[in-house]
Amino acid sequence: MKKIRKVLLFIPPAITFKERIDINPLPPLGLGYLGAILEENGIETKIIDCLIEGWDKRIEISNDLIRIGMSFEEIEKIIRSYCPDIVGVNNLFTKQRENAHKIYEIAKKIDKNIITIAGGAHPTVMPELVLSDPNTDYVVMGEGERTIMDLVYLIEGKCDISSLDGLGYREKRRIKVLPKNRFIEDLDALPFPARHLLNMEKYFGLKSSHGDRRKKRFSPIITSRGCPAKCTFCSAYAVWGRGFRPRSPENVIRELKDLKREYGIEEIMFEDDNLTLDSKRAEALFDGMIQERLNLEWDTPNGIAAWTLSENLIDKMKKSGCHTLNFAIESGNQHVLDNIIKKPLILRKVKPLVKYAKKIGLNVGIFLVAGMPNETEKQIWDSFHLVEELGVFTPHISIATPYPGSELYDICKEKKYLRSDFSLDDLYIKSFAISTEEFDREKLNKIISSGQRFLLISFLKNSPFVFLKICIKKLFRDPVSFIKKIFNFIRSKDWTKLR
Repeated sequence: MKKIRKVLLFIPPAITFKERIDINPLPPLGLGYLGAILEENGIETKIIDCLIEGWDKRIEISNDLIRIGMSFEEIEKIIRSYCPDIVGVNNLFTKQRENAHKIYEIAKKIDKNIITIAGGAHPTVMPELVLSDPNTDYVVMGEGERTIMDLVYLIEGKCDISSLDGLGYREKRRIKVLPKNRFIEDLDALPFPARHLLNMEKYFGLKSSHGDRRKKRFSPIITSRGCPAKCTFCSAYAVWGRGFRPRSPENVIRELKDLKREYGIEEIMFEDDNLTLDSKRAEALFDGMIQERLNLEWDTPNGIAAWTLSENLIDKMKKSGCHTLNFAIESGNQHVLDNIIKKPLILRKVKPLVKYAKKIGLNVGIFLVAGMPNETEKQIWDSFHLVEELGVFTPHISIATPYPGSELYDICKEKKYLRSDFSLDDLYIKSFAISTEEFDREKLNKIISSGQRFLLISFLKNSPFVFLKICIKKLFRDPVSFIKKIFNFIRSKDWTKLR
């Protein structure tokens, strides 16, 4: 038994490419919720986002890679100074796992009695791997607001292990995992994220934070959890569950008002997987934003479920401050959607919605996934032709990536589609981790490079003035990078360097 008085929570530093930085800081709402729950229960809590606190620090770790964020020496000083009873790390991405494990190691080196807890998407889907590190004591799987306090009570001897779920631990050196079965149904009962524990001012003014920002003072917000869709490439259900659990519009409006009052927030990123799944609830939320005259700009960086939209709902989105709608279409081929990706989307319904959104002045983005097992080259070109028809010439194209916890990962392991040199470090959306009967790395890259050229040339032909305006803007913003991209575009050797 041990009395828990102080908890220290970390976002670890991050590894990225030297020539193409593919990460950006975002206020960590997950840790904000945990901090609020811990403080509500009288536990002193501190949150350190090593990425934003060391955003100007770049350490070369190989010819191609750098680590961005606070140094491990700085992290060690913080742990020594704070003297926490618990050190927790939010490890969202498998590719970033080593940085999280280094923090557990540092904590145990300082004091072996410090309890280390791993949370986030990676520990949720691979708890046994995380617990194979002797420096990691517990894994909190999925949403952690209830589990973290149950774990505190367990450590303090106030409850029995049998009362917990969503927890990985060791018992007599054997790893045990209690599956996540219980999810929080009443999200309104949760306190708002403890943003006062975050260094919010450091995020303000970043040009990019989960997409380009239009306003200096911005914040993410989550208004619902859970996704009933069963897209084969997605592992989000492992964290949030299959059931859709929304917050009430009134509860969300209160948080938006707090953000304006406390932090002067001007722009919101709705980070939900399913902001509009319940269209009536979404209408009530947007109506409330309009009636309260919040005057917030907002977008949907994770995408929006097109099958939930109507012209009436899009109108309300625009009037409440929406500037960009990102349609998560994934494929321009209905067979691929139905049988390979398994997304409940009817493509014929998309075109009028995109047309209407553009008509009323909304920016439109399209998300695509290419290179799924059993997908053909022709079906990938169906996607390129569809987005050209929709007049969206710069879609966000992700290479099918077998993230642990997804059905795609299981398929690739069973069918031996993972590249022979595959490792967990290849889990990022431009890694070309899959080789199938249809594609290998080189062939898929060539197809996408050709598709990208086709779309950009179509953009130039159809909207030359808009195209040139964007080019001039990018040239003045970063001339060296822009010239490199143009050179790579002309050569078309590597699609991953075009964006």
